[in-house]
Amino acid sequence: MGLNAQFDRAVPALQLKRNNLDIEEQAGVFYLGKPPSAGGHSSLYYTRLDQALMLWAIATAIIFFTAQFHAFDWHHQARVWSALSLSVLGATSIRAWPWAVALNLRWVVYLWTVITLVGLGLTDYGVYLSVGPILLSLCPLWLGLCALGYGITAMGMGSRALIGVVMVHLCAIGLVWLLPGWLFGITGGAIAGCLFILAQLEWDHSASVPR
Repeated sequence: MGLNAQFDRAVPALQLKRNNLDIEEQAGVFYLGKPPSAGGHSSLYYTRLDQALMLWAIATAIIFFTAQFHAFDWHHQARVWSALSLSVLGATSIRAWPWAVALNLRWVVYLWTVITLVGLGLTDYGVYLSVGPILLSLCPLWLGLCALGYGITAMGMGSRALIGVVMVHLCAIGLVWLLPGWLFGITGGAIAGCLFILAQLEWDHSASVPR
């Protein structure tokens, strides 16, 4: 799929999740409560994609809120957070892969894998070699990389919701410069918050995807 998907304004950018899941979304669904197949009426569920988003939301919150409120040695943080990020990257890629294959969106997994590895590489390079410009710009760096990833994904999937997420990340970059004492909290809140919202709601990612 190219990066020129059409935006379908007839589909809400964000809405509550529907109970009639498409076939490619039904496998691997995790229900909070009794699933419909067992006679329940639970509308709170997480598809494989939702689960991947939630894993990243949790990991991001741990990383950035720890740096904000309980910071410890930078080198030790780099080792711990790199290990956590690589573990989550592997787990989420595996979890999201069947969804990506079913909807011909393998490029999305590849894209975010590259973005994550670039971010980790630059972060570790800055920490271990004490590169001042990188260390002073870690939060804008990650917010910018995420905004880039969401922007490309939004164009490729025709998603207005993801365009909104891009705007949130760009606004967060401005807040980071205005409130430097809260740079890690703002960054973690923006990145993890957007992931959490995308996992809880249905967004217009399927509008441009061939069935």
